[in-house]
Amino acid sequence: MLKGSHRTSLIKSSAIRRMLELSMGMEDIVHLEQGEPDFTTPNHILEAAVEAMRKGFTHYTEINGTLELRQAIAEKLERENGIEADPEKEITVTSGSQEAMFITALGILNPGDEALILDPYYPAYFEDTLLAEAVPVTVPLKEEENYHVNMETLEKRITKKTKMIWICNPSNPTGHVFSKEDLEVIAEVAKRHNLIVFADEIYEKLLYENSRHTSIGSLPGMEDRTITVNGFSKAYAMTGWRIGYIAAEKKLSATLRKLHYYTALCPNSISQKAALAALTGPQNCVQEMVKEYDRRRRLVLNELEKIEGLSYVKPKGAFYVFPNFSSFEESDEAMALHLLKKAGVVTVPGSGFGEAGKGHLRISYSVSYKQVEEGMKRIKECLRLKA
Repeated sequence: MLKGSHRTSLIKSSAIRRMLELSMGMEDIVHLEQGEPDFTTPNHILEAAVEAMRKGFTHYTEINGTLELRQAIAEKLERENGIEADPEKEITVTSGSQEAMFITALGILNPGDEALILDPYYPAYFEDTLLAEAVPVTVPLKEEENYHVNMETLEKRITKKTKMIWICNPSNPTGHVFSKEDLEVIAEVAKRHNLIVFADEIYEKLLYENSRHTSIGSLPGMEDRTITVNGFSKAYAMTGWRIGYIAAEKKLSATLRKLHYYTALCPNSISQKAALAALTGPQNCVQEMVKEYDRRRRLVLNELEKIEGLSYVKPKGAFYVFPNFSSFEESDEAMALHLLKKAGVVTVPGSGFGEAGKGHLRISYSVSYKQVEEGMKRIKECLRLKA
């Protein structure tokens, strides 16, 4: 009997994908599980892509992305993030940030190495670490402490095998925006133990209540040990374009570029022209989308406040809220299935985002206001009947 590689037996399927598949074929379903903007990609970006196609820009590009796009990314990083990166040697355009995660795990981690992951976490960090035959070591962040990063908790998990730290800021799944002070704690630990930090900043533009995003790669001493990853999916509603980028010190970049070539050959040519238009064109589209996400966020929080027994940290970034439902049902898996079957609402079990997520559900407000409103109405009524 033919078998797959042992590596595939190390990883598990995504809780997000599992809940989506369970809902297939069901009628009258409200989807609050995916981080998928409901907006169409802004017109000026679409027009740039159409123009590129009409002009025949449909061939292979430079392996690491067109120089004009890498230059635009470098300018953006310096202007908005305080990060200096050489577009020639330190910026690589990838097929989405997901590719960036995968090639980082394979390019940085050796079998047996350990990687710290702030928990709750985006599942790919854990699974990609396993695919590299390395050991994921979770660092629990507590809801009751507002997901504060504790120096002692980090230090306790450091061993001679520790190689890197994975972080997502703002956080998926919690929507938490890490303070500069928390990032300084991570930076201090990274410098003290000679660790690499993978910083996923895909949600950096989705901020609320005057919260501010800080790039850990901009902190003193972190410029050569941070792999900063970003993309266009969330801020510019470009999930289907599959385009992102890595900024890293030239030696790190050279390593990642080897894997990038054999993983993707080169990024999509049309998507690169679209990404260039996103960076260099008007930004009011982003502001308008963020304003609408905030309206939906406030709706969710207002409805959650009416449900006794729930606890959560108010999200100030991304488009997720991560309430604790354990007072209604100890198992978050059972709670998610209950809401799906009895209320027709798809959420994601918090345990799919790590041990610290147990008892929680991730609720996305990236869908329309009407859908969010209907979903929260159903959740409230379902919990009322369950109580």
